[in-house]
Amino acid sequence: MERRRLKPVALISSDLDGTLAGDAPATRMFCETWDALDKVRRPLLVYNSGRLAEDILDFVAATGLPQPDYVIGGVGTMLVAPTGTASLDRFHERLSEGWSLDAVEEILGAYDRTERQPDIYQHAFKSSWYLRDADAGMLADIEKRLQRAGVAFTMVYSSSRDLDILPLRADKGQALTWLGEELGIGPDEMLVAGDTGNDRSMFDLPDVRGIVVGNALPELRAIGEGNPRVFNARRTHAAGVLEGLVHWSVLDREGV
Repeated sequence: MERRRLKPVALISSDLDGTLAGDAPATRMFCETWDALDKVRRPLLVYNSGRLAEDILDFVAATGLPQPDYVIGGVGTMLVAPTGTASLDRFHERLSEGWSLDAVEEILGAYDRTERQPDIYQHAFKSSWYLRDADAGMLADIEKRLQRAGVAFTMVYSSSRDLDILPLRADKGQALTWLGEELGIGPDEMLVAGDTGNDRSMFDLPDVRGIVVGNALPELRAIGEGNPRVFNARRTHAAGVLEGLVHWSVLDREGV
């Protein structure tokens, strides 16, 4: 990829926990840097997290993170515009086709090794479970049972512990694609940042640019090896995001 041919970044989509959050001094530096950018010319800021949307907004207020232009919550199952309408109904309508939360809960609850995550992580289009150190065979068995039940689903397993069952048309990347289409912003104008496997779908978008922070799990850092579209930062958390913003020329230097 020749960087001189890249389009300017119009939208930044970042995970929160372990990426923009997790190191308070680095988070403060990100906030100060972001606030110093021209509010008209800077990219749109999207928080794309496994947290539910309301929890994201509460977390942003508590940590002092910059107010986002959009929030994608629940691993791509919720979309909110905090500065505009409460939600984007057409996005949520598309998730319903072929989805049955009751069937998912019944199937996952039948396994001895699965533990349902607290209600704060659950909603109508997201069923989240703890499943520690699952091998490929067990994950394949879960997929097979869901398919037999006629559920249209996406399965996301990350950190060797967290299992999310989502509607077929839901993950962080698909939600970001839908938002981009609504805004007239293509993946080649987007920059994404993350630290775990549930961020992978953002990095898989065609021509998107990425930042993998220094504390990221091997499951995500591996995608940056030999990939000119993905920058593996040396620094951790928000400091790694700032390092990546310099790399991709969103910032002239860290702490601008």
